[in-house]
Amino acid sequence: MGANHESEAKLQLFLQWLQVNGVELRCCTIKSCGPNKGFGVFTSCVPSEDGVALVVPLDLSITPMRVLQDPYTGPRCRAMLEEGDVDDRFLMILFLTVERLRPNSSWKPYLDMLPTTFGNPLWFTEDELGELKGTTLYRASVLQRKNLQALYDDKVKALVDELLRGDERSERDVQFEDFLWAYSIFWTRALNIPFPRSYVFPESFGDQSNNPACHTGHCGAFKAEMAGETTDDRSGGTCRDNSILFCKESSVDTSSSKAGETVWVEGLVPGIDFCNHGLKPAATWDVDQMGSLTGIPSSMYLLLETRKKKYCMPH
Repeated sequence: MGANHESEAKLQLFLQWLQVNGVELRCCTIKSCGPNKGFGVFTSCVPSEDGVALVVPLDLSITPMRVLQDPYTGPRCRAMLEEGDVDDRFLMILFLTVERLRPNSSWKPYLDMLPTTFGNPLWFTEDELGELKGTTLYRASVLQRKNLQALYDDKVKALVDELLRGDERSERDVQFEDFLWAYSIFWTRALNIPFPRSYVFPESFGDQSNNPACHTGHCGAFKAEMAGETTDDRSGGTCRDNSILFCKESSVDTSSSKAGETVWVEGLVPGIDFCNHGLKPAATWDVDQMGSLTGIPSSMYLLLETRKKKYCMPH
């Protein structure tokens, strides 16, 4: 009973946090999928004619731009990016690691809702991993965990310690499991988001060629360590049942921008990321750059498939 009360308290804080940050749950809600199944997005009423169920301002997304503009991590991360020492993905995973350990983090209501363990081999015990011996998955899992451990030891631990040094209320030192958690959160929840070019490269940053807000190239060493982690374990369980399944629309572009004005950037979108993927989705997501459909410019929205079926591919 205590665990249920704690889970419900975290959910209510998260819903309040979403509202404060401009998220609109128009005909859906986020609720528990059951014991050990995490949380999911569910319809809560008959959708309006436009079919929009959920709208999230992209200002709330965790992207490389957000990390670089953060008052705590931004200066150090900009310096590393300009030196070519890291890539966009590393920055977001580092950011998640740091924010998890910062008790006064403004992201705490969101981070508290995320799963703490995952069902992929990186989280297996030695006995569980031993069951895979003799398979290519075993060799790949051992090698990947070894590479991640080396990356943590050589770079991440010192960086996190440095970034948390000014936060006197940090309750504990960073552990490898914190980095592994952030790595897993990114690879199970990140979306490839079509941003307006003006959003990624605002005029205030000056010349785009020297703008560190978004780099499409990735550091070779880190990219190799990232490759292959594609497990989708969004809720830490099997949150399916009547929850909304979604995918990215591949045949319809609701943006009024020209193709050359769109920049695709990976990122986490709180709220949208509580949907589950499916081959036969009940909803699709897209970005409303001008606010013509949702009334909220530069937002991501969830569109319920209520009027006609559209061809979709799972993200």
